[in-house]
Amino acid sequence: MHAHVAFSVALWFKTLLGGRSPGPGDRDLLEAYGRRRVHLGVPLTALLAAIRIGSQELWGAMVEVGLEEREVLEGLLTTVCPCLLGFFDQLAQSIGVAYVDEQQRQARWRESLRNELVCVVFSFPDDASGFRRACESLGLDSTMPRVALALDLAIPDILASRHESEVEQLVLAIARQLKLPTDDLVSAVHQGRLVIWVPAVRGESMLTTDRRMRTHAHSLVRAVSQVHGVGVGLMNEGAVGWATSVDEAFKALQAGRRRGDDPPVFLYSDQAVTDSVLGTDNVLRYLNSLLERISIEPELLSTLATYFDQGQHRKLTASALGIHPNTLNYRLARLEAILGAQLDDAGWISKLDLVIQLRRLSRHIGIPL
Repeated sequence: MHAHVAFSVALWFKTLLGGRSPGPGDRDLLEAYGRRRVHLGVPLTALLAAIRIGSQELWGAMVEVGLEEREVLEGLLTTVCPCLLGFFDQLAQSIGVAYVDEQQRQARWRESLRNELVCVVFSFPDDASGFRRACESLGLDSTMPRVALALDLAIPDILASRHESEVEQLVLAIARQLKLPTDDLVSAVHQGRLVIWVPAVRGESMLTTDRRMRTHAHSLVRAVSQVHGVGVGLMNEGAVGWATSVDEAFKALQAGRRRGDDPPVFLYSDQAVTDSVLGTDNVLRYLNSLLERISIEPELLSTLATYFDQGQHRKLTASALGIHPNTLNYRLARLEAILGAQLDDAGWISKLDLVIQLRRLSRHIGIPL
């Protein structure tokens, strides 16, 4: 800083006495100074304010001298003042233009690195070294677990290039809502939705993170009008983990949209067990056999579904079905007899609840009835 002040003072006297504007070499040094301020994190407003204060202090000091002699004061007003204004204007312009140019160059560089990171996650998730290198270049901890949020947006043509600024503003709004610096978030537009990877708290359990993300997602829907819905994946780490969390967030969002749930916040943890079952052929065949057996008597299937919907409360279930409580008891006993089940057993409750969920998803996953 002292070196720059000394350089500025010497440049001022050279400009004043020589009657010429700063030359190319001088402007190069001024521009280099402006570029360095970007990397030091000095705001442009503070930088320009410092230049303005410097000009005021210099002018004030000269006026003090000029007040002692009228001829000196006249010379200051007619000769020095125009030169002073022009000098500091050029000083501010050279530094300011270089500052903004460096800021934009840095933003383009970071965007290029973000694109590289996203490419690794979606296209080469097994490239652990590439993932780590891209994270480190962005100043991110590659070992930090993250949660993927998949957002449905209400901005028309959001994927068009002319709307990139709208996406950037949206990410800024989301960062403020999450109380995180924008650079801590990693975002990408993927399959028509905005994906944001949110850092977890190191050492925090998956359950705690999941509950916290549920709260954040509800806050986003309430606070950011462009967000129509949010799918929330599970906490994971590494390129494979990031990609898996995105897949989970998309599955949660799609399943929630099919059900028409409200409010529009959908967590993969709410359907993780069902999704796991769908990926296990043998378990799926077993549950399907239970479904087929119950479906022989259609009223038993609707009774079981309502029974679970009403929290296994028999009086509420009978009322919801419009039947006598004794009729409900008969149907539930019939279910137990057909399946060899016990409706007060936690294991059977879990299996039959899955059967009902699979039944409701049958149009989407092709379970034969």
